[in-house]
Amino acid sequence: MPMDGFTLSFMARELRDALVGGRVERASQPERDALLLTVRNQGRNEKLLLSASTEQARAQLTEQSYENPAQPPMFCMLMRKYLQGARIAAIEQWRGDRVLTITLDCMGEMGDAIQKTLVLEIMGRYSNLTLVDEKGVIVDCLRHVNSEMSRVRMLLPGVTFAFPPAQDKLQPTEITGEALAARLIAFPGMLEKALIENISGLAKISAREVCAQIGADGQTFCDLLDTAAAARSVAAFYQGLHARFAPVTIGETTGRVLDFFPFLYLTFAPDAQKPAASLSAAMDAFYLGRDIRLRMQQRGAGLQKQIKTNLSRLEKKQEIMLETLGESEKAEQNRLFGELLTANMHIIPRGAADVTVANYYDPDMHTVTIALSTQLTPAQNAQLYYKKYRKAINAEKYAVEQLAVIQSEMELLDNALDDLDKCSTTTDLSEIRALLVQSGFVRPDAETRKRKKPPEGKPYHFTAPDGTEILVGKNALQNDRLTLHARAEETWLHAQGMPGSHVIIRTEAVPAPETLLLAAKLAAYYSKGRNHPSLPVDYTRRKHIKKGASAAAGLVTYTNFQTIFVGLTPEEMVTISRAAAEN
Repeated sequence: MPMDGFTLSFMARELRDALVGGRVERASQPERDALLLTVRNQGRNEKLLLSASTEQARAQLTEQSYENPAQPPMFCMLMRKYLQGARIAAIEQWRGDRVLTITLDCMGEMGDAIQKTLVLEIMGRYSNLTLVDEKGVIVDCLRHVNSEMSRVRMLLPGVTFAFPPAQDKLQPTEITGEALAARLIAFPGMLEKALIENISGLAKISAREVCAQIGADGQTFCDLLDTAAAARSVAAFYQGLHARFAPVTIGETTGRVLDFFPFLYLTFAPDAQKPAASLSAAMDAFYLGRDIRLRMQQRGAGLQKQIKTNLSRLEKKQEIMLETLGESEKAEQNRLFGELLTANMHIIPRGAADVTVANYYDPDMHTVTIALSTQLTPAQNAQLYYKKYRKAINAEKYAVEQLAVIQSEMELLDNALDDLDKCSTTTDLSEIRALLVQSGFVRPDAETRKRKKPPEGKPYHFTAPDGTEILVGKNALQNDRLTLHARAEETWLHAQGMPGSHVIIRTEAVPAPETLLLAAKLAAYYSKGRNHPSLPVDYTRRKHIKKGASAAAGLVTYTNFQTIFVGLTPEEMVTISRAAAEN
């Protein structure tokens, strides 16, 4: 669910209990729109994630691991300068809205005690994270907003910080039966809409739940309600709100988490809701893998576009080469005309526009009419047809060679496109980019030119029921390393006849049937055919894999293989996806 003010009020309390009094040990910025603070409190290290993502803005404690950039951004350096060693003095929600303030006791440049405040605004595409000093002046923020971008509110270093304009709504702490009834009486629409418009921090899903909790139909118009009774019920609900706190997740039977709530919601099936240790744990379960996929999609968007552009160019080139091959019959005709003209040179008058001669290659000796250039002699016309023949033959030979090259390049690009979906780190993306740069499809950027060798990404690690390790390559370079460094008797698997990952079972003994089946399902999942109900997966010993000297990365040949047919259930897909996210 969106982190509206309603949900944020529960999170603010959870963060207060876990972090107030704690010391900031470390600040990192895994993404340009997220800050991760490691806080030491009550003998524990807690990781506080403050995300101003346009799609997934939130505040939470997290157990997930995040990859940090090689060079910390300037905002991160500032946070380290001002916040490392600071103690968290207070965590509050502003006016019941989607704004969280974290007050920190810091040490000033003169060694004096000062306070700074982190302000997280969870406002969709306007989300932001701002550090404000003791005088109320902005030190820096993730997104700078100048006067041209907003006439209402500037967010720039050195500018006095101002909270978002207050809305004419009741704060949760101000709700009384009388105050809310006065607003409901005057509201022309439905109760659900009335709550959204008159109570701070309510998204539609939360407003619907409030109506369900008080036993009211949110679709009923206010003028048809006993507004005084409804208002009293809402006020009573808010007064006992935090006593209800018992976080849950809601998911499919496959195990995929679809949403999270601060308590059991009556507007959803109770059987689908499972208790969570905390609201942060529920959010971790919901966002597990989603952050990585979104981050990789954003970072790989440019690369994906370049791959598709190159594929489109190769497809057009392939069409031209196939058309050239289709003209081979015409080439033979030019050779025949050249020979017939040479054989009948003595009967062809100079300046003739055409000539009809017997085709002595035809058993029935049918005649053929050959067009001639009036500007050329009969001998020159014959040579012209020979020249056209040789040109067509050379073009055909070139087309055959080029079709092989095109097929190889298209296979490389198809594999790279498929590999983009497997990326879980920037190193994985860098490897795909390096391969495309090496192949001439992508221009090297300044950073790539400086770096002699790209860092090596790590394959996915899975564990079979018997404890055997199974490795899965994420891209062509990793596939090569994984396969070529495997031991001779280890088992190698790959989806048959399509782009996909190389899979290695890390044992030289014959793998157990359950281990082999899991490895085959991993090979199927990490291939283009993952949705096929019965996908053929080939497997053999590593010693039967051969890599050609000029073969592209990830391309091998193999012999002495067997084939197993596997299909993946939705539950298995979710299980593999979650296990990969935890790698």
